[in-house]
Amino acid sequence: MTYTLNDMTRREFLRTAGLIVGGATLAGAAGPLTAQAQAPRVGIARNTAVWGDGGLDPHLLGRLIDEAVMWAVGEDTPEKAWAKCFSADEVVGLKPNGIAGYELSTLPETISHCVDRLEAVGIPRDHVIVWEQNPGHLAACGVPLDDIPWGVRAVPTDSNLGEPVRNGSFSDRLCTVLDECDAFVNLPILKDHSVSGVTAAMKNHYGSIGNPGAQHAEIHQKIVDLNDLPQIKDKTRLVICDMVHTVVDGGPFGAPHYFPGAMLATTDFVACDAVCWYVIEEERSRRGIPTLKDSGREPLHIAGAQERGLGVADLGRINVNVIDL
Repeated sequence: MTYTLNDMTRREFLRTAGLIVGGATLAGAAGPLTAQAQAPRVGIARNTAVWGDGGLDPHLLGRLIDEAVMWAVGEDTPEKAWAKCFSADEVVGLKPNGIAGYELSTLPETISHCVDRLEAVGIPRDHVIVWEQNPGHLAACGVPLDDIPWGVRAVPTDSNLGEPVRNGSFSDRLCTVLDECDAFVNLPILKDHSVSGVTAAMKNHYGSIGNPGAQHAEIHQKIVDLNDLPQIKDKTRLVICDMVHTVVDGGPFGAPHYFPGAMLATTDFVACDAVCWYVIEEERSRRGIPTLKDSGREPLHIAGAQERGLGVADLGRINVNVIDL
């Protein structure tokens, strides 16, 4: 069954989409990390002071990430939460999003915090690999190739491609990091998108392929087929999505114009995108902007990913908890 916004009552829509704006809380019991057949957990930690007149508060950002991750994986300390996701003997990738430039990309402080948490698990910094589409996108996330920070490795996709792969409608080459790493953290930033409607966790992997521009025809099917590759679906351990500074119209480029001051964490990349979609729709509604569907940009790949068995898109099956700090 195809799941769309119209399948939901207005009450359900507001109950979930208003998580950031209205502050509702949807909590659920903890479950095993890998049991995506159960309701996935999405933690959203929020404090608008994280992005104020004085700029970003990195300490508060770290607290937001920690609280969201702890709830998402069902642990009571950051150390336990990250150790539940990763092992000391693993090579771990970090996939930020830097396509929109310095103003609207994954925050360097988010990457730095993840590196610190991985090190606390026992993973050496040189076993952490940050990758993005090209050197410019990496630099926009605070990872210039001529001065790589934090002791990690940095790899641009465009010059580090493996053999061609095909899955359904998708055909391209993948960044070699996807084969080299044992697991990774997806670090998208919440934005609307001119073609796919929503760009969050799943669309972020257009920065993991050789020719993303060629993958925009039949984009929803291609996003699903890309994320159905074992290098992605089997290695995604954690998603941490930036909801500190976002756009809900005119994306994926431009200056941020919506500042929820929140970070989202989950182990289910489809659930991440489903919640992101409704957050975008609620803010668009508040601003009097037509829905993505009415704008011809309904993010059909989200329902398609659920139908493929990649995760949960049905908001009624997602346990969301908003933590105000």
